Amino acid sequence: MERSWGPWLPLNRLVQKFAQNFLSEYYGCMAPESNRRLKSVAELRMFAHPLRLRLFYALTAEREATASRLAELVDESLSLVSYHLRELATHGLIEEAPRRSGDRRERWWRKTHEGFSFAGSEFAGDPQARGVAVTAKRQMLAHQVSRLERWIDEDHAWGEAWTDASFSSESLFRLTAAELAELSAELTTVVQKWAERGRVSAEGRPDEPGREHVLMFIHAFPFQL
Repeated sequence: MERSWGPWLPLNRLVQKFAQNFLSEYYGCMAPESNRRLKSVAELRMFAHPLRLRLFYALTAEREATASRLAELVDESLSLVSYHLRELATHGLIEEAPRRSGDRRERWWRKTHEGFSFAGSEFAGDPQARGVAVTAKRQMLAHQVSRLERWIDEDHAWGEAWTDASFSSESLFRLTAAELAELSAELTTVVQKWAERGRVSAEGRPDEPGREHVLMFIHAFPFQL
């Protein structure tokens, strides 16, 4: 694994720094045009809850799943998971999917959009709304960091090919806000290309050996030394 870590902040302070200076727009899971735009505090609050966020990510990986399968994935009780799935559905973030088994007691769920996005500026004028936005950002970042820490602990078990293919990188630029927005658009295009390639390949060859879920997260923000 190629690692390039910046010298400015230790990890625990990085988490705090990222949460305070997050991307003005958060793109979840896939390309912006396929995302659900969160514009209300009620919608945003759904992702300020750690279990609901984990359930959304689990549905991203599974595409469609039953409540019992999701409960297994997040290691929580079926009753608790079912409650939070209903909450997500109430706000239009997930929906019931056609049953894929004969058991009428099993409810299948899927996302209504590939991912979600929101602009922090839309919530900046209301202190309560901004607090919910900051909490949601912290939950997203905590999930990302926990996944990365798990990979660092377990990368040896994945074999040489995956270890060599994985990467972590950090860069420091001198940019204007307009240039940073342009960089964001270019990176989003690249991510969209690979997300679509992976989706098409996975749907066409669902049992293809060697294809795994890959998590990539990118943060870019201004800061002062």
